[in-house]
Amino acid sequence: MTAGTVPGATGEQSVMYVYGVARASPGRRFASAGCEGIVPEASVDPLVQGELTAFVSAVPADRFGASGFRSALKDVEWLKDRILAHEKVLEELMSSDDIVPFRFGTIYLDSSQVANALARHRAELRQALERIQGTSEWGVKVYCAADVLRCRIESESAAIRRLRGALAQASPGARFFLQKKYAKALDGEVAATIAGCVARIGRGLDAFACESTEVEAQPAAAHGRSADMVMNAAYLVTKGSLPQFRQTSAALRKECAAHGLELELTGPWPPYHFVSIRQEGVADAAASDQ
Repeated sequence: MTAGTVPGATGEQSVMYVYGVARASPGRRFASAGCEGIVPEASVDPLVQGELTAFVSAVPADRFGASGFRSALKDVEWLKDRILAHEKVLEELMSSDDIVPFRFGTIYLDSSQVANALARHRAELRQALERIQGTSEWGVKVYCAADVLRCRIESESAAIRRLRGALAQASPGARFFLQKKYAKALDGEVAATIAGCVARIGRGLDAFACESTEVEAQPAAAHGRSADMVMNAAYLVTKGSLPQFRQTSAALRKECAAHGLELELTGPWPPYHFVSIRQEGVADAAASDQ
């Protein structure tokens, strides 16, 4: 595949958008090749370089070249749709191949630049493919409605009930110090309950995962819930271990609910948190100009 024109748009100059990399196999036909790409008029095609295959789309240079891409990133709706399209392609590719996912916005001027990049990063890509062979990434998020948990502990904790009883009978002079003691004890039990649940989840799921990693917890503005996110983690799980991993997560979800927490399992996802391929190409040029 070479640079030139965008399919269906005669004469329009193109650049190469890259989704990810898989192992090459002589004579192999990729089931996802030809599916709709990052933009509707751009199909997804395999580009083979030695033992590696990059999945690419020829996309309009006026939109995905350095200056055009920089401007396009300011269009929130366009950006949202393109990110979803990027993820959809990777999910289709994952259904039949081990894929090292490239980040959104990995763009090269032409197919020869893509091939050269594969050659330069051959060892790194091979190592990444070995690491993720036969696996998928799963996300685990735990949310806590702090007020709900506090009410639950106030009604169920014997220690808190005793303090509340003492507070009710205290003289005005002693009540101030007992209130501080009560608040501190309640905060401590809330924190201990959350920490205990998170630790049990980690131990339970780690037993059926190849690897796991903590991910920065999202603020409410990002996840859109009224509850706080108290755990955010990614797990790399083999196909053979996946049934046990999911069964364990279901059991842990029930256990969390009993303590007033909500566990959310999502996936499978491209293994972004377990491979880190250096970004380069047109997208970096656009970013460096900002």
